[in-house]
Amino acid sequence: MNCKVLLSCIFAAFLLLCLSDQQVDYSVKGCNQTRFFTSGYEYSNGTITAYIMRNCCSDEIAVEKSGSIYKIIEKDEDGKICRCNCMSTVEIRNVEDENFKVVFIDFGGGEKVLKNLKGEFCGWSTYATCSSDADCVAGGCSGQVCMGKGEDVVTTCEWRDCYDAKKYGMVCGCFNGRCQWAQS
Repeated sequence: MNCKVLLSCIFAAFLLLCLSDQQVDYSVKGCNQTRFFTSGYEYSNGTITAYIMRNCCSDEIAVEKSGSIYKIIEKDEDGKICRCNCMSTVEIRNVEDENFKVVFIDFGGGEKVLKNLKGEFCGWSTYATCSSDADCVAGGCSGQVCMGKGEDVVTTCEWRDCYDAKKYGMVCGCFNGRCQWAQS
């Protein structure tokens, strides 16, 4: 191989490295089975904490950065898709630019732009059948789930400000025959 060809190859490899997306410092936590959640993200001190609903049998959750867009990608390599979903937390660290967008791409290629949960209530409802407010209770470890009195819902034991129903003027009750959060 002559020097010109070798230098051209080295330059091309250098350009590919420079033009490729930056490495992203991230971690994925948990796959807690639940049927209801609020997807979105919170941003604080250079860290994006995203909450996503994914398939229980997904092989991998990866994060890629393209410009100012962070893509959380659900990957399925073995073709095994389950009939269950679970909530995972994706923590993206060392975010320098606050003008970013977070997109979740599911295993089928569907894209969902995640919204910033700051300033919004992020509890969820099971929509259990009810006939009065007495049939509904706030449950889950942090009181973030509005559910039917007899339901058994398991959540992670973590506190997020957006779970504070009183702060956001939310009440768990029977509305249109379903247990759900609503403005008080």
